[in-house]
Amino acid sequence: MRGVHYGTVQNETLTPSRPTPARANLRLFPSDASIVLVGCSGAGKKTLGFIAAKHLGRRLLTEDSYFENLVGCNRTTFLQKYGRDTFNSQMAHVLARALNVHRRNCVIECSTATLTQETRAVLSTYAETNPVIYIHRDKQDIYKLLQLPISDAEHLLATDRQHREFCNFEYFNLLDTSPDGQTDGESPLRSASVHSARLIHAKQDFIDFLDHISGQTLTRSWALNPFSVKAIPLEHRLYTFVLNLRLSALIHLEKDLAQLEAPAEAVELIIDTWPDNLFDVISTQVALIRRKLSVPIIYYVEENPREERRRPLEERDASDLELMIHGLRLGADYLCLDLDRGEKLAHKVLSMRGRTKIIGNYMVKGLDTPPWDEDVHVQRYLYAQNMGCQIVRIARFCAGNRDDERRQKFIDKIATLPDPKPHIVAYDYSVFGAVIPPQGLSLNPTGHELLPISSREQMVGVSTARGTIRLFFQRGRLQPLNFYVFGANVHYSASPSMHRAAFEHYMMPHTFDAKQCTTIEELDRIRRDPNFGGASLTAPFKVAIMDHLDHVSFHATAIGAVNTLLPLRGKTSSILDHANARNHSGITEKFFGVNTDWSSIATCLRRAISPRNSVQPSRTTGLIIGAGGMARAAIYALIKLGCRKIFIFNRTITKAEDVATHFNKYAEKHKLVGKAGDEGRICRVIQSVMDPWPEGYQQPTIILSCIPSFGLDDTPPVDFTVPLQWLQSLTGGVVIELAYEPLITPLILQMRKIREDGNNSWVLIDGLEVVGEMAMEAFELFTGRNAPRRLMRRVCDETWSKQSAPFQPSRLP
Repeated sequence: MRGVHYGTVQNETLTPSRPTPARANLRLFPSDASIVLVGCSGAGKKTLGFIAAKHLGRRLLTEDSYFENLVGCNRTTFLQKYGRDTFNSQMAHVLARALNVHRRNCVIECSTATLTQETRAVLSTYAETNPVIYIHRDKQDIYKLLQLPISDAEHLLATDRQHREFCNFEYFNLLDTSPDGQTDGESPLRSASVHSARLIHAKQDFIDFLDHISGQTLTRSWALNPFSVKAIPLEHRLYTFVLNLRLSALIHLEKDLAQLEAPAEAVELIIDTWPDNLFDVISTQVALIRRKLSVPIIYYVEENPREERRRPLEERDASDLELMIHGLRLGADYLCLDLDRGEKLAHKVLSMRGRTKIIGNYMVKGLDTPPWDEDVHVQRYLYAQNMGCQIVRIARFCAGNRDDERRQKFIDKIATLPDPKPHIVAYDYSVFGAVIPPQGLSLNPTGHELLPISSREQMVGVSTARGTIRLFFQRGRLQPLNFYVFGANVHYSASPSMHRAAFEHYMMPHTFDAKQCTTIEELDRIRRDPNFGGASLTAPFKVAIMDHLDHVSFHATAIGAVNTLLPLRGKTSSILDHANARNHSGITEKFFGVNTDWSSIATCLRRAISPRNSVQPSRTTGLIIGAGGMARAAIYALIKLGCRKIFIFNRTITKAEDVATHFNKYAEKHKLVGKAGDEGRICRVIQSVMDPWPEGYQQPTIILSCIPSFGLDDTPPVDFTVPLQWLQSLTGGVVIELAYEPLITPLILQMRKIREDGNNSWVLIDGLEVVGEMAMEAFELFTGRNAPRRLMRRVCDETWSKQSAPFQPSRLP
């Protein structure tokens, strides 16, 4: 980075000239604009196209089928009959026709194995108005998939890279090795995960990428839960950290990135070296960070990296501009732009930013840097604002003791400027990196204890996110709180162990206990304690608590039950204010109720449903066993996934009918059912286990057993198994057993036996898998931190194995 030098190092004019405002955003497309996927054979375009069409609710159009429908024969026949030149011309004509007719609400899979001048021109023009995504993958995977000679494969890949010349987005399709067998360290009695569907990670990665392109990331997260980690932009959260990862270190890293679990709220990928095939290397690392760490990426091209050759200005600006455009093409969440570079480069980046937020960056160097209260810092902030940056970051070299009071006055002065304005990040750094403890409230640079500090690093010293969080608690910025799981039967709950492990991971001095109680009065006494942090709720509180809350989430209202209780300690009515008051103690009279049962169930279903059983409103059928609070959440999960034909079986028929009536009214209110044959209903009740499967409906491909682990008079007996006449789906499906004490229920044994007899099309998920998802989501709502998911899953399994596994029923012989 060039930086701004002061004192004995270099003198510059302190007041910058007013910049020319950036041009319009050229890569900001309508949310319904058709998306085109291009790339060589074997890149995975059709699979990703199917995922995209399903997620976005759009029509999937393949160029092969469109060619045949328009021309009257397939491409191979046409090529053989008319020759290469005529074929290329016809291909360009068909492509232009397909793209022009389908500009909205489509996903178009485009085979560009032969890139001609005509097809490039067609796609280049289309990229001015629509997203065109270049899909590619590791060349070794391509070799295996296509089984081509090395020379032919290399030629194919060299041609394939030419897609970057006209595509406005790029997605590296990282190989997904989602297990289809027992996971490491899992108890042999466990049934979850061992029969999970494939492409779990690839599906989620691409969905997140699509949401970024369409601008739906925050919208979807906010609709799911306004207190969720992803619902609040990174820069607006309190006490957030950025893990600096340098490309020069990543390409030689021997550790699995997944071992850096929940290391920070974001990763700053610093491009500080230029290996061969640089763009492919960067694309791979971006994909790995997304897959392994699941956090936003700040993409930063360092101007003058240490230990690299010094480049002439013209070469540096040209190559760095290409690298920045590459980061935008990869859909980086943020791009850090040094505003001491030339205005021409900055304007080009800002005009191509798309949905990526631009961080205007100043690194103020020198032995005699101006103190924070000098006007130059305000002027530079205003310069960045006029350029169009959404965030301004100023890092000031501090040779002696830092002056926090002056820095705070600078931040306060920025706060008085009229809105809207960029978010400000300001901190001091020394020869040892960012001065600790961090002064800023957000985006503090940090390292990780498992990673050596690079000799190229300038910002990161010895501080880590978890170590600094501990310091915040020790110095009183954050306060220890008490969390609970409440209910009549919580002695076996796995939640306390999972939450305690997560607290320890972050060095948070919080507590989490299982509290057995049955009255609202007892719960109310505990929740009004100044140190109450939040609670998970089980029976009998899920419905009873509804009338004792100040605010209830939309989803909880629709379900009619709450399973997570949050205190509201914000000083205003703003959700952001309440969210940032987490990890702070104090008396409160206001509480918020949410339901994460349904979202945890939906998450497990999305992972497990195979492509051939993908939910189709007109066909897919679901079966719910039970009619309690968990059954309500399961029905709601099916509705949100698009299922419109749901059957309920419960021993007490009147309770099943009440639940069916509740959701039929919901469906009518939200116009989810409109066809004459549906009779205005989305839910129906099955009277007896002796009944045949209802005529005119497909056999269920989604079955959820919602019977409590402890006995209740109005539910089916705990030894319930699904009647065989309801298990005749030719494509199998997903069975979720929500009870986990005992974990190995008769239903689990029944479905295992079916699989052992050769019907492997049924995917089986046990209650421990679902309860793990619930705990992870609750942790994020309680603390505002990313859950250490691998750790919490492992502790969940270990806790169950120690407490319950020895007492589980044996497997069927």
